[in-house]
Amino acid sequence: MPSWNNEETSSEEECEVVSMDMGLMEEPDTTVEPLFCGQLELAHPKCILHQMRPIKRVAFEGPVTGRRFYGCPVQENGVNCGVVEWVDGPWPIVLQRCLCKLWEMFHEQNFGRVQDKENFEKELARLKSEHERELAKLRTANDKLCIEYTKLVDDVSKMFDWQDCRVDKQMYQKQVEEEELEKKKKKKKKELEEKAMLEVQMEKLKLAKEQRCILQSQADIIKNTRKAMKDVKVDRDVLKKEKAKLELVVAELLKEGYGSKEKLEQIKAILES
Repeated sequence: MPSWNNEETSSEEECEVVSMDMGLMEEPDTTVEPLFCGQLELAHPKCILHQMRPIKRVAFEGPVTGRRFYGCPVQENGVNCGVVEWVDGPWPIVLQRCLCKLWEMFHEQNFGRVQDKENFEKELARLKSEHERELAKLRTANDKLCIEYTKLVDDVSKMFDWQDCRVDKQMYQKQVEEEELEKKKKKKKKELEEKAMLEVQMEKLKLAKEQRCILQSQADIIKNTRKAMKDVKVDRDVLKKEKAKLELVVAELLKEGYGSKEKLEQIKAILES
């Protein structure tokens, strides 16, 4: 046989061994599948450490995505045995590579979104910090103005008292000044609160927009993944049909005695493997 075929066969065997070893080492991430869930009804196999009936699970990680297996039932507050036994064999190499590429694309986009979110949170924290500093400066300035204004009012009051020595006028002036001061304080406080509320609303709108973009990106990734898996399934069905046709041709040639029977037997063995 050609050398490239040997290399491809060895590559497939190596990938299959890696997949099986990974399954034996630890349990991959899983997804909920209503058609394959719950505890195994049979008495065997059992998990190695706990000797308990395993749980039916469907893998959702890397090249083993979609493969069914029996997993250890101990999930929390205990040692997990990992994969007890695989129900489905390893996927074809082409499908495994496609799954790895799709997961790689997903992790790259997810990492980019995480970085964007972290940068957004840092920028939001910086803006909040600057806003708090500016608000503190405004409050300090406001307190200083209030103190100066109060002092000025007191000086004016004393001047009027010295001029006319009328207690009634002094009381009236003091009341007017207190009312004016109270009005200014309320007006200033209201302006600061409205400004702060407006900035918080703007930040909330920006955050909501960012979250919508993230959700849309996740929906697009899931849609593209399903489409790619559907295309791979179609290609696999076509290959199965071609293999069946070739098996029929080899069987007819063996019956009629054409060609080298030994070579045809080798071809047949390859098709059956």
